[in-house]
Amino acid sequence: MPSRLNDMPLGRADGLYRHPLHQAAYRALVQLIIELRQCRTDEDRYRFQQELLGQILANQEHRGGCTRVAKRLRAGRGVPADAVELRAGDPNDPEAWRLEADVCERVDRQLRSIGDALAWRVFGYDRRIIVALSRNDPPGPMVGKAGLEAERAFVVRVWQDEHSFALMHDLTTCLRIGDATVFKSTGEGYEAYLEEIKSDPNRRKAQQVHRKRLAEEAIRDGGPLPGDSAARFVRLNVVYKTHLDLLRAAFDLAGERGVQGIKLPGRALVAADVGRGYALWPEEECIHRTAVAHDQAMKRAGILDRPPHVAWRSDDLVGRSPIQPPWAIYPLSPTLCASLIVDMAFYAVTVSGPSLLDALGSVGLTGEWVLPTGQPELQPGQVILRAYKGARGIEMRPSDMQRLLLELVDLSTWAESVRGLLDHGDLSGHPWPHYSDEWRVWA
Repeated sequence: MPSRLNDMPLGRADGLYRHPLHQAAYRALVQLIIELRQCRTDEDRYRFQQELLGQILANQEHRGGCTRVAKRLRAGRGVPADAVELRAGDPNDPEAWRLEADVCERVDRQLRSIGDALAWRVFGYDRRIIVALSRNDPPGPMVGKAGLEAERAFVVRVWQDEHSFALMHDLTTCLRIGDATVFKSTGEGYEAYLEEIKSDPNRRKAQQVHRKRLAEEAIRDGGPLPGDSAARFVRLNVVYKTHLDLLRAAFDLAGERGVQGIKLPGRALVAADVGRGYALWPEEECIHRTAVAHDQAMKRAGILDRPPHVAWRSDDLVGRSPIQPPWAIYPLSPTLCASLIVDMAFYAVTVSGPSLLDALGSVGLTGEWVLPTGQPELQPGQVILRAYKGARGIEMRPSDMQRLLLELVDLSTWAESVRGLLDHGDLSGHPWPHYSDEWRVWA
């Protein structure tokens, strides 16, 4: 996985952030989000996908060209006559080419996050489908992929011959099983068909076919998820309620003030408009003011003196978690969504452990905080807390916490969901909760 901005030396992170390609990508993302939200028909979606595909391939080709030149220079050779155009820096400096290639890697994830948003939209914001089809290795570059031309030809043929929209999975970071999904109209609805596309149909791999079948059965019949025979979806009769309206309000104020902290039930939120903040203050002061706003929000929320705390930040998450709803579908303006994608804006949410235990208690459950006090970072798969109803128990892990915090799920909704899982007949394995009305949050 590529390095995170916050883990890089400040100079390199600043170089990535301010690079002309990165700034151009921001402008392109705003327009793509506007166009995506205007898509109403299969023809709209087909044409939008073709435009997005062209941008992704152009960026990947440029990245490959930069990488080749950087290797030549490090080997003591010169810049070839047919080299791609370097957009920033000294053409004779291999580091300038490597930096530009790294920028392209970020832009690739950013553009594919728009493909993720397209996928969420055409699948009716049904998270089960995203989860089931995400359970594979992440996609590599499309440029140079053996089956790319067959996939492009398939999409065009399905549109021209059947007037049906075929979603290319490699355009996304979240769809990793199958090569495409064909949507065939059935009156007011549609039927979706998962496709494996091979230039030679006889070369289909048994493992790919098996994972495709498991994904389909998990969605349709509640079967096990690919790669985990103990994981199944559990439908909850709970209204999916969030506080994303408060996130929008916080960013409205941050657009004027640089940073803004607000309280939520049991949590504190701080939103930062990076461009506005740096226009108002030097970088160190901007960071300091963000920390102060965060502490003030924690105090107003009544959790500053109620440790332990767990926090989650929104920055540099694009393309790193396939089941995280993409920023482009958040109920925010296209400009703000694009700012979140490229990290020109970010927010952080902190929750108090006692607040979570109180929420569990309000619905008749008991809770046990497991996370060690003072641990600076959560570890993948680590148990944070356990909830009990009598002798039945369930564990909360980082993926659950990420959803609770970044989607600003209402604490009563979360507690009722935990109770719903504990009331479910089969708690063995890894239950994946889903809400039938979740689409209303994103649509």
